[in-house]
Amino acid sequence: MDGLPPNALIYMPVLVEEVRQHWPDFYPVHYLAGQVEQETCPSLKSKICWSPKAELKTSREYGFGLGQLTVTSRFNNFEAARKLHPSLADWKWEERFDARKQLRTMVLMNRNLYRSIKNTHSEYCRIAMMFSAYNGGLGGLRQDRKLCAAQDDCDPGKWFGHVEKYSFRAKTKVQGYGKSFFEINREYVRNILCLRSEKYMIYLD
Repeated sequence: MDGLPPNALIYMPVLVEEVRQHWPDFYPVHYLAGQVEQETCPSLKSKICWSPKAELKTSREYGFGLGQLTVTSRFNNFEAARKLHPSLADWKWEERFDARKQLRTMVLMNRNLYRSIKNTHSEYCRIAMMFSAYNGGLGGLRQDRKLCAAQDDCDPGKWFGHVEKYSFRAKTKVQGYGKSFFEINREYVRNILCLRSEKYMIYLD
C-alpha cells in the first residue's frame, strides 16, 4: 500500500465496515476515501491526514474529524449527526474524535443526500452532486441546478461543465479561506472525483 497516507491503513477498514452496514448498495467506496482525504489532508504526509483529530478553526466555523463535521453560529452538524441513527444518539461532544462514529456519520450524510438527488444524467453526476451538497448544503445544490436549468446551454442533470458552472454562491474570497465559497465547493467535487480517489480503488472496490 505504498503511496497511501499511514492513517488511511488504519481507518479504511472502518470505512468499509460502515459502508457495508449502513449503505451496502453503494459501490465506489474509493470515492468516500477520497472524500476523507479531501477533508483532512493538506498533504499526504501531514499528521492530520486521515486523522479523526483533524480540526479546522476559523472565525466562521469549527470543523472536526474524518468527515469534518461543522459547527457554526447558524447550524450544528454534530447535533444533526446524533439524529441520523440510534447508534449515534448518545454521542457526546467530548467523545467527538471517535473515528467510527465520524465515518458512520459521513456515510449516512452522504447516503441521505444521494437519495435526495434525482434526475441526473448518470450515476457519476449524482455522486458529484452528492459531494457538492455535502460541502455546501442540499439547498445550495438545488438552487444551482435551478439556475442551470434557466440557461440555454446547461443541463441540470449533468455536473461537470453544466451545474458546475452556475451558482448563487459568493465568488469573492473569504477571509480565513483564501478562496470564494463557489471555488471551494467546485474544487471539493473535482478534487475528490478526479484527483484523490483513484489511489484507493484497488484496495476498496
